[in-house]
Amino acid sequence: MLRLFEEWRDDHRITEGKPLSKLTVLKLLFLTAAPKKDKGDDLLEIFDNFYAMPYGPVESDVYNVIQANTLPSYVAEYKTIKRREGGVDNSSDYVGSEFENIRNAVKALRAKNDHLIELNAFELVAITHRWDSWNRAMDFAEFMGQLSAKMPIDSIRKDSNKRFSLTD
Repeated sequence: MLRLFEEWRDDHRITEGKPLSKLTVLKLLFLTAAPKKDKGDDLLEIFDNFYAMPYGPVESDVYNVIQANTLPSYVAEYKTIKRREGGVDNSSDYVGSEFENIRNAVKALRAKNDHLIELNAFELVAITHRWDSWNRAMDFAEFMGQLSAKMPIDSIRKDSNKRFSLTD
């Protein structure tokens, strides 16, 4: 998915070649995984461990891999994720239905709002903060005196306030 985000980024002159921040990647992952329309396709069987956190939804398993800096072809630095120096690009080896589902989900997100890739991380946070599923989970976390709470897949799928831009 990171390779697909890079391709998307490089299709826009304003962002071409700029490193992707960790926060940007985590917000784009949520928006990619979530259904784009009611009862639409999603990636929530693959990315199934979202938590509502102060800066929006975070897929906990992916977050942990990023924090441990164990991505196979990428290095996670202080705030950014970039391709490893001398790393092998084996993205052409990715085949099969799971990868096609991911490729299709990124395409669907681009179709929904191709300019998302141009937004900074905090603009993406603002978009995800408009989702009811995030707000309900954060309200529950606050009630429990915690900083995060699990976002049930069903809640994300049935969210009546799906947003993919700052203005919709």
